[in-house]
Amino acid sequence: MQLLNHLPSDIFLRGAEHHAEINSTNDRALELCRDPKLPVPYLVLADQQTSGRGRGANRWWSSDGALLFSVIVDAAEYELPESRWPQISLTAGVSVCEVLGKVSSATVGLKWPNDIWLNDRKVCGILVEVPPVQRGRLVIGIGLNVNNSFASAPPELQTIATSLCDESGAVFDRNKLLSDVVRQLDFDLCRLAVNDPSLPVLWQSQCVLRERIVSLETSQQFVTGCCLGIADDGALRLQTHSGEQRFYGGVVRRIE
Repeated sequence: MQLLNHLPSDIFLRGAEHHAEINSTNDRALELCRDPKLPVPYLVLADQQTSGRGRGANRWWSSDGALLFSVIVDAAEYELPESRWPQISLTAGVSVCEVLGKVSSATVGLKWPNDIWLNDRKVCGILVEVPPVQRGRLVIGIGLNVNNSFASAPPELQTIATSLCDESGAVFDRNKLLSDVVRQLDFDLCRLAVNDPSLPVLWQSQCVLRERIVSLETSQQFVTGCCLGIADDGALRLQTHSGEQRFYGGVVRRIE
């Protein structure tokens, strides 16, 4: 399906490409970042990914009907300081939540640091990467389960992931969803650049881990505590036996 043919002409993108199948939209975007003349913001869109990536060693499973894309942006164009780059994942998450909240009656929320949940199951993953060349460009990868039912997913995924069609029984217009998410992302990156206080309010209110017992693995430790929410600077707040601790990276291994 040629989604690019239906993107509105007034959208903020300056370039785009569509692939029927690709290993990873983020990999392709990182490759494109080597070209200093690449017009940005630039969209890489795919119908299928054979090696979709998540954080760390995680892999993204998808079938026909998902919305899979990466956007290359220039931090300087947004006047986005490097100190706020770690908050881009949460900002993109807010963008997706805002759009999903308008098209679905299901409960939508952020699972720190880069997943979106729909009715307590993963519906979207976000992967933000900084290219090793052309520093200042950023790749924001988004994989959103739309019309790809998890009835055909591996059994171990059926209990932890879902799609918009599974939760509603309806078929969604991916063209409109793509346009809406990209527009909202542009708007929210502008808010992040000026340190808009409404953004932390949103990721705090949308945090699905709040008041739940969370086990977090970092590069240095494995810690368990009650989640107090997400701090204004994007850190995960955990109340542990030794008091409140804040974490800026890690993998949530268990939720109770």
